[in-house]
Amino acid sequence: MNTNLKNTVSQENWNQANRNLMAKTIAELMHEELLKPVVTFEDKDGYTVFKLETGLENITYSFRGQERMMDYWHIDKDSITKTENGEDLSSVDVAAFFLEMQSVFDLDPYTIARYTEELLHTLYCDALILSRGVMSSKDLADADYQTVEHNMTGHPWVIVNKSRLGFSPRDLKTFAPEADENLKVIWLASHKSRSSFQSLEHIDREQFYRSEIGDLLYNEFQQQLISEGKIVEDYHFIPVHPWQWEHKLQIHFAGDIASGLLIQLGEGSDTYSPQQSIRTLFNVDHPKKRYLKTAVSILSTGNIRGLSPKQMKIAPAITDWVKGLIKDDAYLENKETIFLGEEAAITYLHPQYGAIASVPYQYNEFLGALWRESAENYLKEDEQMVTMASLLYVDENGVPLVQAFAEKAGLSIEKWIESYLDAYLTPLLHIYYTHSLCVTPHGENIMVVLKNGVPQRIVIKDFVDDIVLTTEAREKLPAHLADGLIQSSNKENIPLFILLGVFDAFFRYLSNALHTYSDFKEEKFWELVHNCVENYKAENTHLQERYEKYDLYVPAFKRFYINSLRLKNNGYSENKAFAIPRKDGALPNPLYQIANKNSAAAV
Repeated sequence: MNTNLKNTVSQENWNQANRNLMAKTIAELMHEELLKPVVTFEDKDGYTVFKLETGLENITYSFRGQERMMDYWHIDKDSITKTENGEDLSSVDVAAFFLEMQSVFDLDPYTIARYTEELLHTLYCDALILSRGVMSSKDLADADYQTVEHNMTGHPWVIVNKSRLGFSPRDLKTFAPEADENLKVIWLASHKSRSSFQSLEHIDREQFYRSEIGDLLYNEFQQQLISEGKIVEDYHFIPVHPWQWEHKLQIHFAGDIASGLLIQLGEGSDTYSPQQSIRTLFNVDHPKKRYLKTAVSILSTGNIRGLSPKQMKIAPAITDWVKGLIKDDAYLENKETIFLGEEAAITYLHPQYGAIASVPYQYNEFLGALWRESAENYLKEDEQMVTMASLLYVDENGVPLVQAFAEKAGLSIEKWIESYLDAYLTPLLHIYYTHSLCVTPHGENIMVVLKNGVPQRIVIKDFVDDIVLTTEAREKLPAHLADGLIQSSNKENIPLFILLGVFDAFFRYLSNALHTYSDFKEEKFWELVHNCVENYKAENTHLQERYEKYDLYVPAFKRFYINSLRLKNNGYSENKAFAIPRKDGALPNPLYQIANKNSAAAV
């Protein structure tokens, strides 16, 4: 397999990227109740065949799919056919499809134009990945963490999952994770009158900088400040992404650069590898050194990806509080669940944008950095770590990575899934029911640690950004953290953290991949989930009151309209806060369905 992205997109890869994305578009918009095709018949293979009317009388689509739980359909991508003026066409065009559906979706011209831009960027990236070639699941099961990270295909739910508006083709081939290229950050000196540094209490700032920059280079930076007539003690040091420096900082902060409040010191010595989120960087030269999270102000998966000063300022304090909450928890210790702490952060406020009342969020998020401890420090010698997002991976031969891991482990898929659920779902149940704590547990935020292909435990990251607390937990918050940045759970007491964050956002795709490609039935998957939940409850009967109050077995829960965020809810207005998709409607709960089926069978 050629590991480098090519410079051109072939017709074959462009057509395949469109067909792949068209199948995803249909499945996700049906799931979000935006697309409502009509059933025409059931074919001999047991597929349901649909017809979809567009906003144009002369254009229709037909396709077939298989129904899954949670109002989800597996769409056969090769069955998608566009009919125009009575003629069936051999190829599909996703951007053209949205234009044909403009009146049906009631999209204004600006929204459809911007969404088309996101679609075209995503298709371009997908086609480049196809040109590079796709690793086999067998090879990926033996690969190192960074190789797996760079072979991911993007957010499973978001249709425009590689839009990255702001990146040029050269940027994509330099800074995108699938490009498999490394980079070096640029270090700036920032005057303390503009910037603030926060860290865990035990961290000495001087030693911290020496550790991250390196003694030799740190001394050179100090000498550079002295040679420019500056007092070293008046400055912090901020690492910035080279794209952010080139495209945002030099212009937006030109005044502060001119006055010496912000000074470019030069390139760092360490080499970094971009992770799936693009703005988080892994230290290739020193894997046990901290991950570095930087601002990269591109529009990606729904929002502009800067760094919130408010979140940065409390990140180490939240890390300290959460780790204090769980430090004596014997259950989590036995599970060896790891929470990666965000140990230090620095923010720099823009003098003009920062003075504007209710300024759009992105204008305050241009400059900052966050350091998160490395998961490499927690790995044992014989362990392998992969992003949990990789468990959704299916190679070109239709082999899921989970199947390859099971074969490597010498286990059936059923036994492998049982080990995985024990390593992943059980700790999440525990932190919720014991500590009233919710994190965002989707694939990109979790790493799975394996031994000989068998899941052992999980590593949780990014819990500071998206932490949600129940009412009980909020009451225990220290005063300096109770400022509205930490969200409260829904008033209905429904554990959406698991129902949405795990079941809908991840298990929906995992169960479908195994059902479709490994002949591991979806219903069996959900029976294993049910068994995992019931086993935890049986081991922790003292939490019965909480199981009843925060019931995982509700018949239905709210849908999360993640693709509708731009199409229907928010459009492309960036003059408000960080955009959050709406929750509404009712989605059937597979746990409720399995439990009821088991109850009926027992009668």
